[in-house]
Amino acid sequence: MLSNRVFKMLLMAVAIVLLGFSGIPNAQANMMHHCHKAMMKHMMMHGGPIPFYLMNQDRLGLSRDQVQKLIHLKMAFRKTAIMEKAHIKVLHEDVMADMMRRNIDASDVKKDMDSILDHKKIIMYSYLDMLSKAHKVLTPKQFEKVRKLWREMIMSHHGMMEHPRT
Repeated sequence: MLSNRVFKMLLMAVAIVLLGFSGIPNAQANMMHHCHKAMMKHMMMHGGPIPFYLMNQDRLGLSRDQVQKLIHLKMAFRKTAIMEKAHIKVLHEDVMADMMRRNIDASDVKKDMDSILDHKKIIMYSYLDMLSKAHKVLTPKQFEKVRKLWREMIMSHHGMMEHPRT
């Protein structure tokens, strides 16, 4: 049984392929944009590039200490993101309920909207902090290696890598 997220991603992939064959470049570009946006959002909420670093720990030559530091950074960020997203959801419910009233108290709704933005800012700042600390865990040589691996992965994902001749 496929999870809902996996099913949606498969559905988008099929749609991209079908749109690509139908010759609708704007629709294909739009679908690619939405897939990229969804992938970036998913990556941000699940520890940024740290899972990629961990997945390639042998190729990068990460020590146990480096692995533990990266796991700790990822988990600390995820906990912050989970808590802040919960606050955002509660505030969103309040905003929606307030906006369904006949007489909307605009100042109250604006305060809640500002609070939502403050919580989103906390997530973004926490992500930046995690990312800058994660990069410092890697040696300069490891960081260059991970950048190369990342580029290769992106290029192959978009079908831009030259395939070896057989």
